[in-house]
Amino acid sequence: MELEGEIETIIYSNEMNSYTVARLVTEDDTVTIVGFLPFVNPHDTIKVFGEFVTHKDYGEQFKVETFKKEMPKTLDGLERYLGSGNIKWIGEKTAHKIIETFGEDTIYIIEKEPDKLSNIKGITLDKAMEISESFIKNKELWKIVDFLDEIGISSSYAKKVYELYGVDAVDEIRNDPYRLIDVVRGISFKAIDEAALKLGVNQDDEQRIIYGIKYALILASNNGHTCVLKGNLLDFTSSLLQISESTIEIFLGQLKVKEIIVIEERDEEEWVYLKEFYDAEMFIASKLIILDNVKNRKHIANIEEKLEKQEKLNNIELSDKQREAIKAVNDHNVCVITGGPGTGKTTIINSIISLYKKEGKKVVLCAPTRKSS
Repeated sequence: MELEGEIETIIYSNEMNSYTVARLVTEDDTVTIVGFLPFVNPHDTIKVFGEFVTHKDYGEQFKVETFKKEMPKTLDGLERYLGSGNIKWIGEKTAHKIIETFGEDTIYIIEKEPDKLSNIKGITLDKAMEISESFIKNKELWKIVDFLDEIGISSSYAKKVYELYGVDAVDEIRNDPYRLIDVVRGISFKAIDEAALKLGVNQDDEQRIIYGIKYALILASNNGHTCVLKGNLLDFTSSLLQISESTIEIFLGQLKVKEIIVIEERDEEEWVYLKEFYDAEMFIASKLIILDNVKNRKHIANIEEKLEKQEKLNNIELSDKQREAIKAVNDHNVCVITGGPGTGKTTIINSIISLYKKEGKKVVLCAPTRKSS
């Protein structure tokens, strides 16, 4: 189903992914539309494709799957568009003067003969040129949305693509669609691959194979792994690209020489890293080694006795494993405590904090996951 109309107002817009809730005025009605709508502003004329759904809290909405920007069909609509504040140097009054002066030729004048805009009071020649540039830039942004839609990539990625490649984004992606893997975290390789093959990329294209390998390593990192076994990587990538493992192994060698990946041998097995992951892991490891080797300034004497007092004071009873963990923290500069939900990690942390505070030591608790007790 499709609707066409003018954006009346933006109710909500997520700056990160362009998810938008807006009111669209059509010829027959005013409807609430929701979806990924990058570069959409009040008074834009758009055509949306999707379906009506019923939200449990907000009622009937039109869920947008894809959309296209349209130039306003009437002079009144064009005047509202120009005066919306999205074109540099044009406000409502100036927009009215431009439409009044040039009428049906307005778009042609702005794009092809912008110097004529300087005939209007308040618009200098320099401002006229900037108005034209701003107008054309806005149209270029829409080309990115249309192109991504054309090759089957969600418009939710359009803003990110534009931030990286600017108005040349369409040409950049057309020349190398696989670079989208570097641009947008979490994008589907299958979607990019289908788009690339549609654009004429061969199945054994070098960039396709290289980015297939990189995608496999990035996908592993999404699950918390900085590296993968070479055999597993070959198997996954061969299945992903539908090419032989021997071909992929050749490209692994090339990527290693170019220092895009690192292959490390441990316990007679080969592990493959993206170079930036390997460097990050080595940096962290080196810092941990330095920290572990310095003098332990936090060691508490007679910790067993102090732990017993704390248990009585807090009316708790630590398990043997919890006691072992607390003593390990006391004896070492670096200590890793793991365990599933409900195994007592929070109790351990609280006990450690209480112990050190009683010793007059400053405790700093960091929570990279943004969750702490």
